[in-house]
Amino acid sequence: MIDYFLGSSRPFLEGMGVEPSRLPSRADWLRAALADHERPDADKSRFYVAWLHDGELVGHSSLSHITPGETGLCHLHLWRPVLRRSGRGAAFLAASIDIYFERFGLKTVACQPYAENPAANRVLTKLGFRLVRRYRTVPSDIAFEQDVNRHEIDRAEWSALRG
Repeated sequence: MIDYFLGSSRPFLEGMGVEPSRLPSRADWLRAALADHERPDADKSRFYVAWLHDGELVGHSSLSHITPGETGLCHLHLWRPVLRRSGRGAAFLAASIDIYFERFGLKTVACQPYAENPAANRVLTKLGFRLVRRYRTVPSDIAFEQDVNRHEIDRAEWSALRG
């Protein structure tokens, strides 16, 4: 996950809403991720789900801003360009959301991608998320100020769609 960000080009990162100059060093990022991994779920800043295809790591999802029993904010990153636009990203994210609802007992999962990132917004719509609002913010420590689209889905909606 860290190498995906640190090894990506400036235009690719900016297309996701990431400001490359705000990325931490690999050592600092790894130290923070491993420390968070050791915390109990109720105290985690972020929870990661790795995506595997044919035994190879190809992407990840993460949940941040977690309030167990209530809500969390998911993120999605398909690392392998050849797998994009194949439907696999939506399938990987759906499996991740199942985990988030179950593991953290969430009522709602939200996602707020950069409004100018059509792929992420399209995946959320495909999965049944509702567009709640568009607003301007700095969505994370590694992002620049931007318009984001906040999408949400609650557990009942998700269960009905997953049938």
